[in-house]
Amino acid sequence: MTEGAQGGGPIGAASITCVIPAFENPALFGPCLASVIAQRGVALEIIVTDDSASGAVREIAAAHPQVRYVAGPRSGNPVENWNHGLALAGGEVCVLVHHDDTLADPDYLARAAAALTDPGVAAAIGPVAVTGVRRPSRHRHAVRLARGLGYPLWLLPAMNWIGPTASFVFRRGPLFDARLKQLVDVEFYRRVAKGGRLAILEGVCVASLGHHDAQISATIDPRAEALRDVATLAKGGAR
Repeated sequence: MTEGAQGGGPIGAASITCVIPAFENPALFGPCLASVIAQRGVALEIIVTDDSASGAVREIAAAHPQVRYVAGPRSGNPVENWNHGLALAGGEVCVLVHHDDTLADPDYLARAAAALTDPGVAAAIGPVAVTGVRRPSRHRHAVRLARGLGYPLWLLPAMNWIGPTASFVFRRGPLFDARLKQLVDVEFYRRVAKGGRLAILEGVCVASLGHHDAQISATIDPRAEALRDVATLAKGGAR
């Protein structure tokens, strides 16, 4: 563990860093990490950046020598924990997998990296299956509408048809805007995707719990926060 060990095999010219930002909840973190370790056909770097006060996440990560564990910034802003891990990434390609998601296809990252060998592709999108929803989810309807319209970026703020960040595989470099809450992911998707086209992969690649009670965002008012995010972007521009 700890110092950037890598495992897996080659995928041509690219290597992948998977960042898992963690905050307590080892019951979710364990399956998430296992699904990332199970990825095959990739030169894979796994970074766990942990904002937990307890040592439960660290203990799970310690059982896997191919995992690099780092303490998070503990700033109280989850997005800063995401960026903390991405800033340490050594791979040419990155993906951010939250601890309440799992990678359903063991070839997902290899297929995404293969798509990104095309310089005209800005990001690869892995379709999501939403499970265990305890609050209403419009994701399936959003995907259907987006497909019919040709996957337009302008639809994202109203209906996030890409889904969780685990669905979005991109080249190393950009970070999330830590000023934002509700629109932080879609703002990032739009910014990255302006660099080229999106490659939509076949089949279910990610399993997501969707909206659930243990989710940090469950404690916020999504409409109010979305309006604040829009005002922030209008005032200060994207970072």
